[in-house]
Amino acid sequence: MTEQELFELMYVGNVKNFEEKILYNAEQEMLRGKAGIWCAVADSYVRQLTIIAYNPYPEEYIENNHGDETPPSIKHLVENVNYENFFRWGFSGGLTGNHRIIFAIHNYHKVILLHYFNKKYNGTISRNDIIPAEINYENYCVEDPDLYL
Repeated sequence: MTEQELFELMYVGNVKNFEEKILYNAEQEMLRGKAGIWCAVADSYVRQLTIIAYNPYPEEYIENNHGDETPPSIKHLVENVNYENFFRWGFSGGLTGNHRIIFAIHNYHKVILLHYFNKKYNGTISRNDIIPAEINYENYCVEDPDLYL
C-alpha cells in the first residue's frame, strides 16, 4: 500500500465551535455513564474528517475505495455559490440535526472548513447558508491567496 499524502485541514468560521459542542455533549453523556447520540455523532464526525483529510472530493471523483468505511456525503456546490472550489459535507446526527459544513479545497493541498450550519430543510443549500462561508474564505485568502482564481 502506498502512502497517500494528506490534505492540510484548516479551520475558519464557526466549525471549531461545532466541534467543541459535539465533544462537550459526548463528554456529558459519558459522565452520565452511557454513550448516546452525541457520542455516535462524535465518532462519525472524526471518522469522516479523517477520510476527508485523505480525499475531500465527492464520491464520483474517488478512484479507490476506503475498504468497508462509508465515505462522507460530500457534494460539489454549483448553485448559489461564487467559488468553484466549494463543497458541502453533510451527515445526519439523528435528533442532533442534519449537520452541514461548507469547505473549500484551496490550492489543491488544503481543506478549509469554512462554515457549519444545521440544514433543517430539503433541497439545494440556500444562498444565506453560503454567504458566511464565502466571507470566511475571502478573509482567509487575504493571507493565503488562491493561486487559481
